[in-house]
Formats: sequence, C-alpha cells, structure tokens
Amino acid sequence: MIKGKVNNFNPEHDFGFLKGQDKNKVFFHASSVTNKKADDINIGDLVEYQIAEGKKGPQAVKITFIESDN
Repeated sequence: MIKGKVNNFNPEHDFGFLKGQDKNKVFFHASSVTNKKADDINIGDLVEYQIAEGKKGPQAVKITFIESDN
C-alpha cells in the first residue's frame, strides 16, 4: 500500500488527485474509496491506496482513509 494525501478533489464530479509520499500525483475516483463517502473527502486527508491501470493511465484504487499519526 502507498501512503499519501488528497491533493485536490472535485465534489461535483467525484474525482481528484492523491499525492503519495514519493511526491507522485495519481488520479482517483470516489468510487474507489472503501471507507468514506464522497461528501466527506477533504484536501489533506491521509490515505493508503494501490495503483492500477485505468482507461487513461495509472489511477489509485482500494483507497482507505486513515487517521492522522499526530
């Protein structure tokens, strides 16, 4: 699993980008989130995810929101 944060999110279309600890950004769709509703996704939320090949390139899948370590 890759750890990262929500970099941006468009709630009207339920998609955005995650930024991994490796600083790479990857597309995600809210339908790939396992434990949160699209209405509750916020920029900066911590996540764990996997990468899979989507229709337009790599995208995040099996996204799980995690609690802050702070």
